[in-house]
Amino acid sequence: MDIMRDAIKNKYQLIRYYYTNLWSISMQGTGTFYKPLFFEFPDDVKAYQNITSNIMLGSSLKLSINSENLGQNTTWHYFPAGLWCNLYHSDTDKCFTSAGYTAELPSKAYDFHLHIREGSIVPMQDVSKLVFSTTADLQ
Repeated sequence: MDIMRDAIKNKYQLIRYYYTNLWSISMQGTGTFYKPLFFEFPDDVKAYQNITSNIMLGSSLKLSINSENLGQNTTWHYFPAGLWCNLYHSDTDKCFTSAGYTAELPSKAYDFHLHIREGSIVPMQDVSKLVFSTTADLQ
């Protein structure tokens, strides 16, 4: 149950980032929020590999997951050139500079790694002390 509760809190922490991106996409009439890595890095050949495990959320957050092999404990994830900082897993490298780097990260079915891209601002909300059931409660 703690895994599910943590997942919901993580979602609510980023709800303003989600809504801002989705509103912007709807106003422009083009674009996508949940996209493969190569949408943001079209000139990087390695961004076209392993597209189900390397996902961008908007243009600022890179999501690294294992969506295919439930029995697998680690997965190789690619990070295009730039500075990347891990938002949730302090036990791994918090920030690192990549020149096109592939990292082996823990990847059980419930694991994920969320990295913020250099030069990005992502609004986050502290939900650890809030009592809420819906997004309206967060306002």
